[in-house]
Amino acid sequence: MPGVLIREVEYRGTVGDLLVSTTLVNRLGDYDRVIDGKGLIAVPAFDDGHVHFREPGFTEKEDLLSGARAAAAGGYARVVCEPNTRPVIDDIDALRAHRRRVRELGLPIAVETKCALTLGQQGDALVNIPGIAAGVPFGVDFSSDGEPVADYDLLVRAFRMCDAPVRIHLHCEGTPRAEARLTAALGPGPALAREPALIALALAARAEAGRGRLHIQHVSLAESARLIAEAKSKGFPLTAEVAPHHLLLCDEMIPTRDGGPDANWKMNPPLRSAADMFAMRRALAEGVIDVIATDHAPHTSAEKAKPWDEAPFGVIGLETAFGAGMALVFSGDLTFDRLIAAMTGEAAAYSHAFGYEAAQITLIDPKMVWTVEPEKFYSKARNCPFAGMTFTGRPVYTIANGQVVMADGEVLF
Repeated sequence: MPGVLIREVEYRGTVGDLLVSTTLVNRLGDYDRVIDGKGLIAVPAFDDGHVHFREPGFTEKEDLLSGARAAAAGGYARVVCEPNTRPVIDDIDALRAHRRRVRELGLPIAVETKCALTLGQQGDALVNIPGIAAGVPFGVDFSSDGEPVADYDLLVRAFRMCDAPVRIHLHCEGTPRAEARLTAALGPGPALAREPALIALALAARAEAGRGRLHIQHVSLAESARLIAEAKSKGFPLTAEVAPHHLLLCDEMIPTRDGGPDANWKMNPPLRSAADMFAMRRALAEGVIDVIATDHAPHTSAEKAKPWDEAPFGVIGLETAFGAGMALVFSGDLTFDRLIAAMTGEAAAYSHAFGYEAAQITLIDPKMVWTVEPEKFYSKARNCPFAGMTFTGRPVYTIANGQVVMADGEVLF
């Protein structure tokens, strides 16, 4: 089967020629395109399980096409969208509509979506978990992203409804809208510092349910990492993610703008202390936290131009994630192999040299020095806290299903 031939590229310390076809990566076969891979490193294409592409409902911020292009520019061949759109994706019809729209656009990378865990993401009533899971041919996970779930009994019921491999993704941090519910469930507590208490609640609910898989989104506090490590040591079926901004930035770095903090650095969970930032790095390096997920959350420039208290939460990250990760490699906080494992979504993906199915490959230039310029992004949004920073290392080709979708930094769809 014809494919893309990459000449003299490095893979796991070995330099040679690779053929990337629609089904596998191998060293032999026919090809219809040649790439000079000298000085480049071939890795499995990146996989982000937590993005917001805002379609339907908020396409002035981002849409499926612009989001997919941003992903390809960042080296991603697969992303999974959160369901907090308008209307919320909380039933089988909405899931099918999302998949139909992806097909209509002919997107060359995989753009999938989760289903909301509760109706309308209100945190009150579960969606039809068994019916939805049974009605989606390729599987679906359920997410509370955008709002926390503090109802213990509801979480127990949810876990009991989830057969493998379905996972429940929980946003374990407060929001202004949820503050009254959190106070009723957890008692008084500091705003935007509820993460450990909500993680503990989720772990207890999973323990009582006795079944189900839990994924904790955008971990940001040292105490949260400790709780996750303890649960994993007891054999809990648990995974967790961290965002690039919580690995590289902390609250004392937030710049000022017009006399107040710059809202392009406002996200939820917020940036934490330097001690928490370093704890996130250790947790990722040690495998306590499994993967890096960008929580790519685009907003319009007008929204982010508002004062801090009025601006929405969220920052973008698809086009900067690898550069931010490489900063941790150069600082010695993370090995290159661990970074790639965390960005591919599965540590095992990087341990197989050649011949694995579903060939998705990203070519990295590890020596490319570049400055983050949001105005040049493929995303519609510009709310990037890394703006103006200089990184070393960048994706230069993205190959999805044997098709070159980004070449020399230019997205081809």
